[in-house]
Amino acid sequence: MKPVDLLILGNVNVDLILGPLAQWPAEGTETLVPDMMWRVGGNAGNAALACAGLGTNALTVSTVGDDLPGQWLRGQLPPEQTRWLSSPEPTSTTAAFTHPSGERTFITHLGHLRTLNWTQARPHLPPARLVLLAGAFLTPTLRAAYPAMLQHFRQQGTEVAVDFGWPDGGFTPELREEVRGWLPFVHHLLINELEAQHLAERPDSSAAAQSLAPLLPPDGTVVIKQGARGVTAQRGGQIYTQPAPQVTLIDTVGAGDTWNAAYLHALLQGKSLPDALADAVRVASTAISTHPRRFVLL
Repeated sequence: MKPVDLLILGNVNVDLILGPLAQWPAEGTETLVPDMMWRVGGNAGNAALACAGLGTNALTVSTVGDDLPGQWLRGQLPPEQTRWLSSPEPTSTTAAFTHPSGERTFITHLGHLRTLNWTQARPHLPPARLVLLAGAFLTPTLRAAYPAMLQHFRQQGTEVAVDFGWPDGGFTPELREEVRGWLPFVHHLLINELEAQHLAERPDSSAAAQSLAPLLPPDGTVVIKQGARGVTAQRGGQIYTQPAPQVTLIDTVGAGDTWNAAYLHALLQGKSLPDALADAVRVASTAISTHPRRFVLL
């Protein structure tokens, strides 16, 4: 198989985005919202869209259902940058509700994501410089094989980036122990502020980064995405911060996944960590403030 710069392995599904929703409706009632969008979603799917827009030499591998939503999903990403694995389950769909504050609420039916597994995916993975493991908590069968996967990528000499998302049920002690077991193999931990604080059991981003960074390889980077405040990163004991520009928000769903793609794209272009952080913030800020979304550096 032809090598790629970036391999994306994880959850690609359909997003139905509705809003803005000011408050959750009472049971038995109906609420109208002005906006609706139907598009590719999931941590891996959003990153794949951004990579296609940025021109990254990337390949995304995920399952998909053999149904009408699955047929639609197959047609939304460049075929030369996507490897679809058929699943007997219905295509996964997420209902994403936007709120006036800019926050979002997600309700997901796992569907085909439940069947994505390491045995099925491994023969379809080309050699890569970097791999992004996205949406671990929405791909439970694949997640069970993370220890074997991480060993495989280490043996291949492939750097690993991880964005696991928010776990259904929250960060229990058992789950924290599981995730911390992955970190010695992770070169780029790309998580948001809430995830970092709960994983590290620390009250703020700086303290969380200082707690998590020693668990990564010596050259590993912890990146904590802070929404409108930008990002905080730590590598080799040094703290880096990159503020975000003020933009008019149109759609923030997938902002962090877009950020991941732009950050990894910049690193693959040989850019320094500060420059990669700045590029990623600019790309994500442009994406969430344009419709249709634009994945460009401004």
